[in-house]
Amino acid sequence: MDSTFAPSENDRFNTGLPISAELLKSDAPRAGQAEETLPKILDVVSSPLPFSDMLVTADEDVMIRNANGWLKFDRAPYSEADIEFILWQMDAQWAELLHRGGFSRPYVVGNFRLRVTAYLAFRGAKKMLAIRRTPVDPMHFKDTGLPDSVKLMIENPQGLVLLSGATGAGKTTTMAALVDLLNETRNYHIETIEDPIEFVFKRKKSVFSQREVGHDIPTYNEGVRGAMRQRPDVIIIGEIRDRDTAENAILAGESGHLVIATLHASSVSGAIQKLVSFFPGEESAKYASLASSLVGVIHQCMVPGTTQGEGVVATELLFNHKQSFSEFLNSPIKINAALDEKVGGMSQSLAMSLHSLVKEGKIAKADALKTVASQGSAHTKLIKMFDLQAVR
Repeated sequence: MDSTFAPSENDRFNTGLPISAELLKSDAPRAGQAEETLPKILDVVSSPLPFSDMLVTADEDVMIRNANGWLKFDRAPYSEADIEFILWQMDAQWAELLHRGGFSRPYVVGNFRLRVTAYLAFRGAKKMLAIRRTPVDPMHFKDTGLPDSVKLMIENPQGLVLLSGATGAGKTTTMAALVDLLNETRNYHIETIEDPIEFVFKRKKSVFSQREVGHDIPTYNEGVRGAMRQRPDVIIIGEIRDRDTAENAILAGESGHLVIATLHASSVSGAIQKLVSFFPGEESAKYASLASSLVGVIHQCMVPGTTQGEGVVATELLFNHKQSFSEFLNSPIKINAALDEKVGGMSQSLAMSLHSLVKEGKIAKADALKTVASQGSAHTKLIKMFDLQAVR
């Protein structure tokens, strides 16, 4: 496996766990080990099965994660020699790095980009590999399952677009699709700030500056602040994690850039509240800033589809390009009511999206209800929609 990026010091963790010297003996792989191990790797990674993650340890079933959760991959388990061969390919000093807590490396295998993280578990008794698999090329917008109306958000030349959802909801895929759509349609300078770089974009109409935290910049905040001096038209922020990054994201949106940023939240209103929560004591001022700079919020979640193993994206959308929501961004109750009423004609609640997907036969009613089971009001609304339409 050939690495497409140089290893980052930020990929090496330091926890100082006490570990058995016998477990971490690091003799070089024996002759012929590559011929045994590489076909096993390619067999899993190149599988046409829809999955995003793999979990591998010696002498146990390989597990893969798709929209239905973690499932057994129906192939022979990896041996201890297989695991150590992979570790050797990742770093000749793998034993020392595992002793420090673990390490990660990026690779490209066929049509997929991998992020391989090696670590110890069960008090050092097992060497484990967690592998994230993403396509090399961004997904076309038409294949994401997002409504066409989302394209309108990125037609704005400036302002802030928030993309929220839980881990595994497909935010990275959506972000890449939006960026590539801009690449196909705009003569822009697009600067991305990522940890790590997930997709390497090829120039179409736009030019790129892709910067990775730990390699090109020390932090997200420094990346966003520096970007405003480098004349980008669009700034992509892989994740808003702290106050300084949040502040610079808002500032960049106010100062003439289109900013698209992700953060973890459970709803559209939750995303807005989380952004403002980075500023205790300054909430009123930040809501006022967002009133003029917020273009929209895309919240998404991944729901098991009716096709086995495939996930379907359900979305909650807030369009604020006409500032329809600006007067009550500080009120989740009013935001949710406006989403239910489709204020502006394009905004929609998550319940609406789920209801439509069930009617279209893309997801099951039970999975739709399970998606909003912890959101009392959304769950109640969805049940009422099903009752009114007599959906089974």
